[in-house]
Amino acid sequence: MTLLGHDLFRGRIPESEEGLAQRVRVLRRARRDARTRSARVRRVLLAPTSAPVQYNVTAAQYMTRHVR
Repeated sequence: MTLLGHDLFRGRIPESEEGLAQRVRVLRRARRDARTRSARVRRVLLAPTSAPVQYNVTAAQYMTRHVR
């Protein structure tokens, strides 16, 4: 005869050391990848931009040459 409390306890099998270590590695890798992505985005957003290019072409001249 089994008790209800005993069955509930059996359902929660503690995680093995190997499984826990694997989970920790996956979480650390995900965190590291997220930091790398955010650093790249930050670098792109904060990168200095060049001065706007000055063209000697008016808008009308550009439209006649490039837009048809």
